[in-house]
Amino acid sequence: MQSDCWGHAVRELVLNHASVATSDLDTATRWLKQLAIGMASLNRLGIGRSELRMGRHLHEIECTDRATMYDVMFSLKKSGARDEYQYLSRLSSKAPLLESVNKDVEDKFTRCEVTGLDARGLSPEDGAPLLYCAIADGIAVGFPSEPVWVQDQIDVYFAELSPDGDELGEAAESIDNLTRPEHADAISERHRANMRDTSNFGELWARRSEIFPNLLFGPDVESQLERINPSTLSAITKKLSMIDGDTAKWRTADTTMPEWSCRVRRESNSVRNNPSLIEARRFRSSNGNAEIFEWHADFGYDRIHLRFDAQTKEVEIGYIGQHLPL
Repeated sequence: MQSDCWGHAVRELVLNHASVATSDLDTATRWLKQLAIGMASLNRLGIGRSELRMGRHLHEIECTDRATMYDVMFSLKKSGARDEYQYLSRLSSKAPLLESVNKDVEDKFTRCEVTGLDARGLSPEDGAPLLYCAIADGIAVGFPSEPVWVQDQIDVYFAELSPDGDELGEAAESIDNLTRPEHADAISERHRANMRDTSNFGELWARRSEIFPNLLFGPDVESQLERINPSTLSAITKKLSMIDGDTAKWRTADTTMPEWSCRVRRESNSVRNNPSLIEARRFRSSNGNAEIFEWHADFGYDRIHLRFDAQTKEVEIGYIGQHLPL
């Protein structure tokens, strides 16, 4: 993920090829025009990058029995949608899916496999672009060919093998999805809400009590944020917002731990039973002591480490940054 001159995240657009199958060329052409309008809007808003990541090349993606995405592009030109055709033609593309990705993203991707999408099953190949969005905070783009795709946000379910290879867990992430021009407005509003009007990590830290009123933060987090790529600001803020909301609900619930709306896991047995590894999860707490933060949530391919107290119902963030050693 890159960032613009203000440090805001500029996110990748990823073609959801599972959505582009349709019965006739005219429908595919009309949908591609709508998609181009929506994608261009995300570019103008500074949210989406001017490139398209794909699992296959355009001439390999079948839309109808007789037409590929490459054919639909030229049908768009013949239909008179000159601006939309020129916009799509100028987009740079990355295929196959993992071309030029960060090694951390590739490593996490290879440990995961999509298991489903709401009520719809997906093969690993068809689900790969959506999995990439879940891991790298990308925006899925495609056609409104089924009801599940006619939404500006969808839940992706996947299985993930832990980095040490001893644990297989189920995970789910909500990803932004664009198939109609109006979806760009909804994605933009959600993006701004996730940013919580913060333009950089310094402002996030200074306003942490206001932005995340239900969370405590250890003092080490401030220096950790200074070392993080600015382009991850949106992903981190989104995940902290979810944890903050879960903590607020926990305060009035009769449970020993929050009901997490995102994937929050305890470290594996192999980490907890290794003195040096578990010690690497020890950070200064707001209570003045050094504490073990053995629970974690992912943001992209990095992690937020936290701890919680069932008696006080407090949740504290102790670490935000790169994956800790295994």
